[in-house]
Amino acid sequence: MKSLSSALVAHLESGVTTLCWCWRLQRNDGVALGFTDHDRDLVFDGTTFEAAAGFTASEIRDSVGLAVDNLEVESALSSDRLREEDILGGLYDDARVEIWRVNWQSPDQRVLVRVGSLGEVGRNGQAFTGEIRGLAPYLQQPGGRLYQYGCDAHPADA
Repeated sequence: MKSLSSALVAHLESGVTTLCWCWRLQRNDGVALGFTDHDRDLVFDGTTFEAAAGFTASEIRDSVGLAVDNLEVESALSSDRLREEDILGGLYDDARVEIWRVNWQSPDQRVLVRVGSLGEVGRNGQAFTGEIRGLAPYLQQPGGRLYQYGCDAHPADA
């Protein structure tokens, strides 16, 4: 369950809301980029969320268990900060993604809806699509050594 600030709860209960979506991408080189579906830039947590970047998101589907949650983001390459050569260079592969629901009149009234990573990124002309994965796929990856009856070490190896 998400915990909401009392100010955001009051805003939601007012019946008239001024909400938008914000996405923060933390690339593999440490650069953080923010985008919003609002018509003006928003700033919070030290990130400027750029408006008019053409971001749209599909419906968010959560699943029970360790199945991969379903969410896709589409955008035109209209932002100067979102460059085709960076996508092709792999800077967005497995990038951290935060999805926020924000009151654009008062950006301190916000809730973090989803944290995940950018999975498969596709490109079609001046547009790209990115699959946003939850944290469950990391739990399904094998890691560490395999221990069994027969020893996998060889004499004089490291």
